[in-house]
Amino acid sequence: MILTMMNTHKAYKALQDAGVADKQAEVLVEIFADMQQENALTKFDLSQAMEGMARVQSATTHRLDSLEGRFDKFEKNVNQRFDKIEDKLVKIDERFDKIDEKFIKIDEKFDKIDEKFVKIDEKFEKFDQRFEKVDERLNKQDVKLSDLDQRMQIGFTELKQDNVWIRRILLTIATALIAMTTKYILSQ
Repeated sequence: MILTMMNTHKAYKALQDAGVADKQAEVLVEIFADMQQENALTKFDLSQAMEGMARVQSATTHRLDSLEGRFDKFEKNVNQRFDKIEDKLVKIDERFDKIDEKFIKIDEKFDKIDEKFVKIDEKFEKFDQRFEKVDERLNKQDVKLSDLDQRMQIGFTELKQDNVWIRRILLTIATALIAMTTKYILSQ
């Protein structure tokens, strides 16, 4: 209350010094003092507010403690799960390492198989070259055989014709012999 009076007295003096009339300065200061008194808090109001704040702070602290406990449980649970996941990932990595080793062995086997195929391809290439040479020889022999076949056909045709002529000649000779034999037999 003394603090309020000192503030009102200072305000009154400041208004007077500013050239406001005494009566007017007094009314203005009273209006401001009344407004200040209406808005002023009492010790009781402050103690109630402090008790409310203490209750809110206690409830908040309790809730924070509860949340901290739940968060600790959650963190522990998450850490355990991450540990399990990490263990599983380590096992998976080990499996992948084994699979990688198997693939390396398979790759080595495929390399050996590839080398064998290269050797086989080389042998087939040699066989192909030999077959080409044999094929060339056979083609030459085929040409010779074709020529021989043509000559033989010509020869067979000539033989057939000769055979026909020989038959005719033999038939003529046989007929002549029969006639001569008959004439000889009959003449005797």
